[in-house]
Amino acid sequence: MSSSPLFVLMALTSFLVLPGGGIQTPGGSVADLLLQDEIAQAEVLLNTQPKTAESIAFRGEIEFRRGNFDRAEALYKESLQTDSKTARAHFGLGKLAMTKLKRKEAVKAIRRAVKLDPAEPLYRLYASEAWAIEKNYAEQRKALQEYVRLNPIHSPNDADRLAEAKAGLEVIKALGSGRIGKVEAPQSPAPIRFRKSLNLIFMNVMINDKGPYDFAIDTGASQTVLSEKLAADLGLKPITSTIMHGVGGAGKIDTKLYKLDEIAFGDLKVKNVPVGTFNDPLVTQLADGILGTAILSDFIVTVNYPESQLELARKKGSNNGEMIPARFFSNLLLVPIQVNGEHRGNFVVDTGAVTTVLSLNMAGNLGVTEDTPGAKIDMGLAGVGGFEGVVLRIPNVTFKTAQNTEVYPQVVSIDLKQISKMIGTEVAGVIGFDFFRDYRLTLDYYAAEVTLAK
Repeated sequence: MSSSPLFVLMALTSFLVLPGGGIQTPGGSVADLLLQDEIAQAEVLLNTQPKTAESIAFRGEIEFRRGNFDRAEALYKESLQTDSKTARAHFGLGKLAMTKLKRKEAVKAIRRAVKLDPAEPLYRLYASEAWAIEKNYAEQRKALQEYVRLNPIHSPNDADRLAEAKAGLEVIKALGSGRIGKVEAPQSPAPIRFRKSLNLIFMNVMINDKGPYDFAIDTGASQTVLSEKLAADLGLKPITSTIMHGVGGAGKIDTKLYKLDEIAFGDLKVKNVPVGTFNDPLVTQLADGILGTAILSDFIVTVNYPESQLELARKKGSNNGEMIPARFFSNLLLVPIQVNGEHRGNFVVDTGAVTTVLSLNMAGNLGVTEDTPGAKIDMGLAGVGGFEGVVLRIPNVTFKTAQNTEVYPQVVSIDLKQISKMIGTEVAGVIGFDFFRDYRLTLDYYAAEVTLAK
């Protein structure tokens, strides 16, 4: 028995978190522009400023937002060499540590940022996430309480974050002093069969000893969610409500939060589980719920597409596949992929995506925009946030990792700005069922690694 270190509050409350304050101009600060996702404008403004420890850290933030993590790390360290008391640089290194699940490093760096600048509320917000990854829920609660006390409302984005933090505190209170996501399982769980349908994968799940219910297995879900209909049928009482982010529509929807005493599948039982809900009629027709695989992060998780089974192991086994270093954001794993040989981007590993897609930014890099003749497709693409109206057709796309190549006669492109904002870094696309269907896809959350094997 153990408690999953990643199945934490941040799975329910994913934030766009960038520090406020900073270099000021009559038109606002660099931080203001970053909060608005005006990365290019923020860089232009920085180019007018003298080189200081803080400006170097801001440049690190811009590289982080663009997904250039090695460059971001170098700039954060350069900032600290200039002035070791630059809070923003410590904050940046803490964020980088979290993306690689280096828990103690993350806590140390972000605590240092808080100490250097105790009035900055967003440092407290990230401190709460670092403490959650460390499984220290008492410190997580304190950090959230401090964030709420500082009452950082300067824009609609701040209002959303504050509401989500308050909801987080309600969830922590409701879950009590017991372990969150406590896993009960044998040492070597038997494989769990899944079925394939409509380019998705589903398995049977029991909720509070009732069921079975049909759940989609979704590596691209930052949290486990139920349909509102299932929550009502189970007689669940909502703890509170918050915002859930996803593809389509406005990119976010309201969701109610519930506590499950137990969710069970195969040989596993997970107890004291916080879950969200969805009420999309199309998704409800497909599944009773969506199982985010971060709930299984105690294990090395293999989605074995050829054999239609989910395999769980406590230790790495012999695997001749390609290991791809990943980055962890809000219970999602991002991997670097080369597109058409020239363009590199970070892609969400998403078994809940029926097709692989590119962001509009990546499509633009490939020379395709809304104004390109014949590019627009007269159809919507459904996601948890609703329908995505702008869908582009991109011909002749090659995806390449170090050892594997997948060639597509065409892929679609959609707006992924809301997802990028949610996790705080550029998402170049989503790799889905059509990419993975011939692979054994292995996720190691502890090591932040993804393995592809045929």
